[in-house]
Amino acid sequence: MSAQIAPHVQPVPVIDGAHPEIPAAAEIGALIDDARVIAFGEAAHNIVEFTAWGDALLRTLVRDHGVTAFVMETGFAEGLLVDEWIHGGDGTLDDIARRGITYRFGESEGMRRQLAWMRDWNAAGGDVHFYGMDLPGSSTSPGAAVAACLARIPTAAGDDELLRLTDLGGRTEAAVAYAAMTDAERAGFAEALRTVVARVRESGDEVALRCARSIEAFLAELDWSGDQGPYPREGFMAETVQWIAAREERIFVYAHDTHVRRTAVDGRPWMGALLSEAMGAQLRVLGTTYGTGPVVVFTQRSPRPYDCDVELRERGTAAGGVEEVLDGLLGGADAAVVDLRSLERDAFAGVDGLLVGGGLERVDDFPATFDALVHLRRVHAAPGAFERLREEFDAPGRAAS
Repeated sequence: MSAQIAPHVQPVPVIDGAHPEIPAAAEIGALIDDARVIAFGEAAHNIVEFTAWGDALLRTLVRDHGVTAFVMETGFAEGLLVDEWIHGGDGTLDDIARRGITYRFGESEGMRRQLAWMRDWNAAGGDVHFYGMDLPGSSTSPGAAVAACLARIPTAAGDDELLRLTDLGGRTEAAVAYAAMTDAERAGFAEALRTVVARVRESGDEVALRCARSIEAFLAELDWSGDQGPYPREGFMAETVQWIAAREERIFVYAHDTHVRRTAVDGRPWMGALLSEAMGAQLRVLGTTYGTGPVVVFTQRSPRPYDCDVELRERGTAAGGVEEVLDGLLGGADAAVVDLRSLERDAFAGVDGLLVGGGLERVDDFPATFDALVHLRRVHAAPGAFERLREEFDAPGRAAS
């Protein structure tokens, strides 16, 4: 197995996050070829090295390969604020990163550095755009999407009350607030959201319509029955990437490996599988893996949403995981790009999948799932990210007590 894969492993230096430049830039250009959508997956969120790779790829793709938009796993509605800011809008970098990037991803130094580069690029005469592709409010509160809709359609009596009713607060706060609603309150909440969607449809504003679709997908997630079709969130993200691709020359999509992979997870298509079906050869998918580094472990304390103990542990490779094989092929290098396109499925015989969190996520056909993997021997948590996560998850418990 290793003998088949080894010729396709290209050692590369580790990227300096403070000066992110892509190693083996020519090879990356050959890898993406003429695809219009280049998707890059990170094996875990809030990892310094993955953010650095994403930043370096963005800069290379914008400067040298005609990419005009960066699309991120963050709320579509919130992303409108970021796009305005990188084109010279008002506000501080810290404020925009906090309000315009969901899941608190914007609070890392690497993400702020990336946003600053996009603003500087545009100020110097470039024109790169930023888009979110995800549900609003870290998938727990529709408030930002409602606000974006109302800002783009004619005003009506009761808009202030609509904003108050539909903004449930931050991620954990919103989940707890919704769980505490009575059936009647939930029905009123859903009806208020449907009212906003109906008004947007009458207006015809295409950006407002995309925000309204995020509200519909949010409602669908709340009522999700668990069948084997795509999750509403994944369907919305795939739709949104295609909507953006129709507006832009070429786009770079950044999300978790599980979102971007081309093949289904446990029989269910996620965003990447839906995009692959719709876009075919126009899509390139680069995933990431790592040998040793942090993993966040959640232990539920009670049925209340987000009532978890949060631990940061160290993770290594595991038998059956592709990380063990790739670590063995690094030699003296700390990182490598593995081109999977000309490999056969049987090159990965005996490999069951890749590690996601503390467990193995099944991959039956690696060359069908990713065009390439970026493998790093060791990665590190973004400073402060774990502490912010633990504080956030503890906050609703303190409020409830």
